[in-house]
Amino acid sequence: MIKMYLVLLMCLIYSVAAQVPPYTETCVQGAYPPKAHLKVPEYVINLDLPPSQRWNQLASDKKNEIRTILDAFKTFIGEFGIIAKEVIYFIDLLGPLVVDALPQPFQDELRGISNATGIEIGEITLYNIFYEIFTVCTSVIAQSPTGKLYHARNLDFGLFMGWDIKNRTWYITEKLRPAIVNLVWQRAGKTVFKSVNYAGYVGILTAVSPGQFTLSMNERFNIDGGYRGIIDLILTGKGTWMGFLTRNTMETAQSFDEAKYMLTFKQMIAPAYFILGGNKTGQACVITRNRKVNGTDIWQMSQAGGWYILETNYDHWKAPFFLDDRRTPANRCMRNMTQNGVGIAGLFNMLSSKPVLNKLTTYTALMQVNSGHLETWLQYCDDPCVPW
Repeated sequence: MIKMYLVLLMCLIYSVAAQVPPYTETCVQGAYPPKAHLKVPEYVINLDLPPSQRWNQLASDKKNEIRTILDAFKTFIGEFGIIAKEVIYFIDLLGPLVVDALPQPFQDELRGISNATGIEIGEITLYNIFYEIFTVCTSVIAQSPTGKLYHARNLDFGLFMGWDIKNRTWYITEKLRPAIVNLVWQRAGKTVFKSVNYAGYVGILTAVSPGQFTLSMNERFNIDGGYRGIIDLILTGKGTWMGFLTRNTMETAQSFDEAKYMLTFKQMIAPAYFILGGNKTGQACVITRNRKVNGTDIWQMSQAGGWYILETNYDHWKAPFFLDDRRTPANRCMRNMTQNGVGIAGLFNMLSSKPVLNKLTTYTALMQVNSGHLETWLQYCDDPCVPW
């Protein structure tokens, strides 16, 4: 059965790739700033409110976008096989029971989003699960000549979920962009951290704790995770949602070292890469996580070359999959930029260079830890452009 799925997957890969016109890998210059209409809107999440009320405004404003994305997810989940369909059916059917097993404040937040949108709680839970297991990304932390750290990332989403032959786009990717928002998380009127979220997702994929650290998460492809981790969590109670772990880290960690510890020593439901930057010169690393704590690798920026560290979706000690090598062109563009070019504009240019920018890319986020700066831009990849 597994061999059959692999054969079908490879057929899909080649059929999609065959439709893409030839393109030339170039390191883009002058892409920053993008047009103003591509900047995402901002909302405040007030942590002083009861969890069931924190998301009312955002969920109400974006309920149509959340429903559209959820319907699209459910339409295309069959492409991932019978196991995926059964797990999703189980969670959808037993939604309230699954939510009851989640830690606070997340269960009340999901209930609040369900009430504000009018969408069943099982489907809101399902909506949050997808962001745990379907992201494909590029993250980089780079140090300027003055020692200032910048953290930037592309978030690519929707792989193998509805390729539109006519428009040469991914169906899910196109539906996601209208739901992207910047969030300012506040307590007692003060900013605790800032993040980039898809509306209705309560976890964290990209965030900055002003003056302390920056964080992005990239998916790690590994058979020991995803649906297997979800099943294990349901049956045994072992494991933590990646998004809940990152959210707790952003809310409570007071330093780079504390954040690194929290992200390293906690069992999760899926493997991941955590790209973590601090507020001191040279303070950056990639934490390569298994679902369980064993086998964790911490790769420091000093080991990666000194002035930057870059991660896509493959272990840094292994070659990337030959049909998905964003690492090599990204490194080439970083070297062409040189350390003198490190900054908001330089990193945006690199992340706007094909194939780092591709048909799956939904947004580019740019962060600077000392100032707490976060800006996010919707991204589109005009043809000729690779599908991933």
